[in-house]
Amino acid sequence: MKILIVSYDFYPEAKPNTYRWFNIAKKWVDEGIEVHVITANKNTYLEFEEIEGVKIYRTTEYFLGNLKYKFRGNLQINSLDISKQRITFKVAVKKMFRKIYDLTWSNLYWPDHSFLWQFSAVPMASKIIDENKIDKLITVSWTFSAHRIGYKLANKHKNLYWLADTIDPFSYNAKVNNTFLYGKLNRAFEKKIFEKADLNCVLTDRIRKKYVSLFPNLENKIVVNNNVFIPTDYNYSNEKSLKEKKIKIVFLGTLSTSTRSPENLLILLKKLVIRYPDLNFTFDFYGDFTDTAILFQQYPQLLNDHIKLNGFIDRTELNLVIKNADVLLNIGNNNEYQEPSKLIEYMYSGKKILNICSIMNDTSAELLKIYPLSLSIFSNEIDHMESVEKMVDFFQEDAIIDEESLKSILKDYLFENVANKYLNFISERKQ
Repeated sequence: MKILIVSYDFYPEAKPNTYRWFNIAKKWVDEGIEVHVITANKNTYLEFEEIEGVKIYRTTEYFLGNLKYKFRGNLQINSLDISKQRITFKVAVKKMFRKIYDLTWSNLYWPDHSFLWQFSAVPMASKIIDENKIDKLITVSWTFSAHRIGYKLANKHKNLYWLADTIDPFSYNAKVNNTFLYGKLNRAFEKKIFEKADLNCVLTDRIRKKYVSLFPNLENKIVVNNNVFIPTDYNYSNEKSLKEKKIKIVFLGTLSTSTRSPENLLILLKKLVIRYPDLNFTFDFYGDFTDTAILFQQYPQLLNDHIKLNGFIDRTELNLVIKNADVLLNIGNNNEYQEPSKLIEYMYSGKKILNICSIMNDTSAELLKIYPLSLSIFSNEIDHMESVEKMVDFFQEDAIIDEESLKSILKDYLFENVANKYLNFISERKQ
């Protein structure tokens, strides 16, 4: 079997698509399968390299597409500066550039910001298919442009078995492009993708049900494969009673005003400090929070006494940070069809998980129903003092979960099960 994977994001970027598909590709190579990958060079990476047997080809987005990567670093702001309140001007400049971008280029491109990548990726992918006699094609969305590439390749190479893997939904996601201009086109073209692909894979049952409601005649072509997690032997237990020390809450990831805002958490923490002024707790954030700097600055007391904002940390540090945490914090996405892969890693640690929701149909809350050491606080509960009481009780409880229960909870998310499920999907024959 020879497989071509088309994914806009790939190794060495630290993104969910990369984590999922690079590790799956390596596993398949170890099993004797030939794996090729087409991805974007993003004005940064080598045009070709082979890593652990995976052949990676990176193609250009041309001048306009590359600009966003050429100048993006100049606009990023160090999260550490937020707590020191030294970045007001930089934040204003960044927001000005973003405003210009949002009012111009982001209102015109279709289907998404990577659309120029298609023009270099299609001929390269076609060449790889012909020269290496590829018989299986997997396209990974997000970005949706990968599926457009797959559509063109499937029309040209009739014997390909095409699996369209949708990590993030497209046509009913209002943030992908200018839906006022392109809403009908988005729905029409996504239907074409689902019709043309031999199989369409999504992350959750909720997403599958949504697509079945949109394309009822395609129900048999829509399947589910879960988020992926690779277990480690790391011992995350810190074996200390929460009542004997400072309560340490940790967040890992990226925050943004449009999709994952800390606003509800900050409102809740302000109430917590008023109600329990002597409670000894800290919230340590690790990641990128530049887009939400102004929100944090509106709570100077919390920044001074209880919140510490840090930059990204590498994998070697991450395990220790989780180990030293008493509670892991998740801030829910305002997209009810996006399940964060980070939650699987949170659960694997056996730590308590506090989930602050932005919407009522929060996918994180839905997933955490299977995990007993969790508390979800919904958007309509933020203003209630009862939520503060529940949160404090949750912080102070000494609770554990046994290893066997944890394995049972996470069995569908384990790396080998997800990889094998994909292999079973693409082993199907064209009818």
